[in-house]
Amino acid sequence: MYKLNKKKNNMSLEKQEAKAAFIFIIPFFIGFLMFGIAPFLYALFISFVDFNDFKALNTLKWAGLDNYIAIFKDSIALSAYFKSFYYTIIYVPLLTIVGFFAAVLLNRAFYWKSFSRSLFLMPYVANIVAISLVFSMLFDPFGGFVNSLLNVIGIENPPLWFAGSKTAILTTAIVAAWANFPFQMVVYLAALQGVSKDLYEAAEIDGATKIQQLFKITLPIVSPTSFFLVITATIGSFQNFTIFNALTRGGPGTSSRVSSLNIYEEAFSLNHYSYSAAQAILLFLIIMVISAIQWRVQKKWVHY
Repeated sequence: MYKLNKKKNNMSLEKQEAKAAFIFIIPFFIGFLMFGIAPFLYALFISFVDFNDFKALNTLKWAGLDNYIAIFKDSIALSAYFKSFYYTIIYVPLLTIVGFFAAVLLNRAFYWKSFSRSLFLMPYVANIVAISLVFSMLFDPFGGFVNSLLNVIGIENPPLWFAGSKTAILTTAIVAAWANFPFQMVVYLAALQGVSKDLYEAAEIDGATKIQQLFKITLPIVSPTSFFLVITATIGSFQNFTIFNALTRGGPGTSSRVSSLNIYEEAFSLNHYSYSAAQAILLFLIIMVISAIQWRVQKKWVHY
């Protein structure tokens, strides 16, 4: 009888926990439906109709795949996708490497360790507009601190940075990595603190160098963390509207007009709502394909 009552109490406790979990999930689920699923479904719908100027919704005509076909005939739109991919190739490795080595540095024992950790977090909490103003002055091609320093050390024709058609995306990626690496650093720091010190002690006894310990112990153990950060950084890199709008506005010309900027311009400057929605859906599909490839490839280098 005692065992039966205990089993009933356990079942009752499980039901209570499940009920409590359901209650906590409901607000998020409602918000996700309202601000995630509903806008996506609406964008998907208008991408298949002719809503490329102001008109009543009841007058919309079915356009089928016309908006999607138009993308592949638009050199600026196609170029924007390639520019986004180019930005991702620069930004994600740079962000991951800087975040990892910052975590390795802060994982060591040194004076003012807590203060240094707080200092490293400052870029992540800084306002993006303030960051853009500071770096615009630093990288000013005519009299900025960086180019003035390069002139002092003998470089006569320093890069134009944000004002150069070949350097605008690269410079923006550097600034974006600087602004976002603290998140990578914190996650890596948590992973590094979970690595057993016994492994390093055993490796030292066997004569392993610090570099060998890094590649044979540290990187394999934190590889699940690396995968998480790489895939989230990749997805985030395509959502790059704010940083480009603040620093380059797609210029000079259209040299840094990435897909997020192009979608915004098509929708809110030219009122091509269906066309911009089709571009956004295509961008979503591109991100899905890249993420799927990353999931397949991670089996070869992630160690759980």
